[in-house]
Amino acid sequence: MKIKHIALAITATATLAGISGSALATTGTATAEVTAMPPALAIEEVQPYTMQLERKPGATMPAGEIKLSEWDKAGLLSDPAESVQPGCLKVTGDISKPVQIGITNFTNLVAPGGAEISFSVASPGFEIATSTTDCAEASAGNFQTADLGGAGLSATTGDTGELYVAWRYKQPTTTLGGFMVMSAWEEGTFTGTVDVQVDYEM
Repeated sequence: MKIKHIALAITATATLAGISGSALATTGTATAEVTAMPPALAIEEVQPYTMQLERKPGATMPAGEIKLSEWDKAGLLSDPAESVQPGCLKVTGDISKPVQIGITNFTNLVAPGGAEISFSVASPGFEIATSTTDCAEASAGNFQTADLGGAGLSATTGDTGELYVAWRYKQPTTTLGGFMVMSAWEEGTFTGTVDVQVDYEM
């Protein structure tokens, strides 16, 4: 967030009395800084990103890695992408304020037993949609591609200063994107993080 600084000059005078009774004077300059800034931005998570990997009844899962782009050959009941619930963040700040939203970092997802979900490319794709109403509207909205470390997407906070940001991995089960890869089948919850940066446009 850019901050404008306003510098004010204040003159401080010191007077020294000499032994002879004559006055010696010197002048130094002190500086005061007054910072003018918009209301602070606050971000909180409303709901996490979720996706379900359901094993077919009686299926024997592969002993090694599982590419989710080949889910139908790996013992999964259906395409996991169909079960995705986007994650959602609530941004609170100034009213009707343009902001830039970007993805700056992420981690692989890890299960309690040590199995890991990584991606077939170094920088997987992400998608973002926004709403000034709520997460449900954002999640049902028009998602746009947000490249990792890219310029970000433009949006505007609502008349209450709120903005809801829905996000998801882009095509996690197709070869068109950076599909997910499980290091091994493990039944449990895999967790990871994604860093979403929101900046005021000055």
